[in-house]
Amino acid sequence: MVMQHDSNSCAQGCNMMRPLVSIVIPVYNGAAYLGEAIDSALAQTCPDTEVVVVNDGSTDDGATEKIALSYGDRIRYFAKENGGVSSALNLGIEKMRGQYFSWLSHDDVYTADKIQSQLELLSDAPDKTVCFCTIRQINAKSALISGKKKMELADGAILTARQALSYALRHTFNGCSMLVPKAAFDECGGFDEEMRYCQDIFMWWKILLSGYSLAYSDTVGVLSRVHNAQMTGRQMTVYHRDALKIAQEAIPAFAALSDRETNLLYEYAVGEAIHANRENVALCMKAADEKKLFTPMQKLRLKRLLLYGVTLRPMLRSVYYRTVKRI
Repeated sequence: MVMQHDSNSCAQGCNMMRPLVSIVIPVYNGAAYLGEAIDSALAQTCPDTEVVVVNDGSTDDGATEKIALSYGDRIRYFAKENGGVSSALNLGIEKMRGQYFSWLSHDDVYTADKIQSQLELLSDAPDKTVCFCTIRQINAKSALISGKKKMELADGAILTARQALSYALRHTFNGCSMLVPKAAFDECGGFDEEMRYCQDIFMWWKILLSGYSLAYSDTVGVLSRVHNAQMTGRQMTVYHRDALKIAQEAIPAFAALSDRETNLLYEYAVGEAIHANRENVALCMKAADEKKLFTPMQKLRLKRLLLYGVTLRPMLRSVYYRTVKRI
């Protein structure tokens, strides 16, 4: 059963000539950071926003709910039984009133002009376009721990769907950096609720495969928090399970779109090798053999990258997270 605390005040104050953006914040036992996330969402320079907080069955004796309810009708609040972040995001999409969706993790922070800068870019883009922005990382104490991440794209660049797929396979998107038309979810469906780790990657790929262009705003829009408790530093078994599920749909799709010049399957296989997804690399090899998509040198490189992914990369990640914990 969904419990809600709702208000119509957000929608009533919006200029109908401008699109409404729904900032959806899924949260589970997030009392430590939720207030900071909500404050950053409410502080957007774009006035046409609503903040939708979805409590995914927190078990912290009401601490998370107390923080959310303290904002009164400045936000829209929904509570549900625990089902994972995908289910919380899907409920947020179901309840949102906006024409655009923007995900904010409960432990991350938006800069004040995140939404405005992206809307300005999308105003001159094709209708079927999603937008992402630059991020910087912060630690548990909200101190900056990384420089501005270079994305190898010019500010305002708009990639076709095919170009975007190639780019997405070679770079990792932070889900909170995205601004997505609600229509994209109507067309492609919501986040896969069986996934607990890779639901965002799979979602963006589905949207791009359906023909959406990708726009890039060089504005730093998200301060992404790195801390010891988050899932990205642990539970790799869950990650590999999700990655295998994605492969069942991704490999046939990328193989069908690939040729020797634009080899999406090879770009996908490179990422899977780096992340030590042995079974997926083998499936890519098999699919490539049918169309002769991989050269002998590419096959050798995949084997070397897989060795790196299995041995060296986990050690480097472990050192990184231990370092962040001490900051």
